[in-house]
Amino acid sequence: MAVSAKVFSPKEWKVALISDATNAGSTGIGSTMLQLDVDSIGMPSLNPNQVLDVRSGVGRTLKDEDFFQDNILRVSEISLAGTLHSDAGHKQLLQNITNNTSSEDGIVASSHNGTDQRYGAGVTNNCSSLTLVMQPSDVTNQQGLEFFGCLVTSFAISADANTEGGRYKFSATLQTGLKPDLASTATPTITPYLNTDIPKLSNASGIRAMGKEIVLNSFTSTIEHPAVFSGFTSSGYEVVGRGAEISVNTEAQVKYDANTKTMINDYDVQTGANTSDSFVIINNNAFGINIDNAVYTEVALSEGDIMMLDIALKSVDNGTNPLITVDVTSG
Repeated sequence: MAVSAKVFSPKEWKVALISDATNAGSTGIGSTMLQLDVDSIGMPSLNPNQVLDVRSGVGRTLKDEDFFQDNILRVSEISLAGTLHSDAGHKQLLQNITNNTSSEDGIVASSHNGTDQRYGAGVTNNCSSLTLVMQPSDVTNQQGLEFFGCLVTSFAISADANTEGGRYKFSATLQTGLKPDLASTATPTITPYLNTDIPKLSNASGIRAMGKEIVLNSFTSTIEHPAVFSGFTSSGYEVVGRGAEISVNTEAQVKYDANTKTMINDYDVQTGANTSDSFVIINNNAFGINIDNAVYTEVALSEGDIMMLDIALKSVDNGTNPLITVDVTSG
């Protein structure tokens, strides 16, 4: 085989997804996929099971006959980060982790229960599972990576007033217990994202934290909902469910001023959750977050050109209000 002179840029690869409800939970790509706006392509963690132990009675070196690898019963993990858009593809990540397909794109309801499913059955909406593809530009000289039955286990939304004009960014972790196709030559139709559906901080008409009007510099709200895989089939795990806790944590940097000066003492003396406007970005037809009930988990002075406060909050279930409501609409 002759040496190939072909070279590829990492920027030639696309990341796209589709709901397994649309894809019928099948392996292989059968419908139009939705492109995600990612910053870069990262190598997924494939996690095949390997046994590399030197066996007793064979000496001090690993022998070929003792090597073992299984690529069926393993959990693959994909990490993504990029710019948040108000289109269907980016919303599906949020809908999957929150088990929600209502007009608000992500609600972690009070007494939340996740969706459990048997792979290949009961795939009814975006909350069930997703197929994700890392698609090269040239399948003749490259091979795509396809991951079926993915659940979003972590999803974070962030923005910084001093970075990229305050555009909202996202990061997500997906896991699957099905065997991926790592040598795909499929050429799915991929609908691109648009540069007209990007929400940003300046769309907000007001921001509050722990009941106070604040000047916000940056924030990150993270939803975590672990996946649990069990059983087995010839293509991977049989059943996927959710872990015991779905958590919502928010970190923010706010200006230290007359409105926020009590936050350090409030953190020290708190005896329960703040019960109104714990963290709110008021939606002005572009993007909104609402957290009613939360406790401080950290408050600290942050020195810079001006004095700021770094605050960390954890959402609390009061039996009525959602832990978080996220609304991503077109700006």
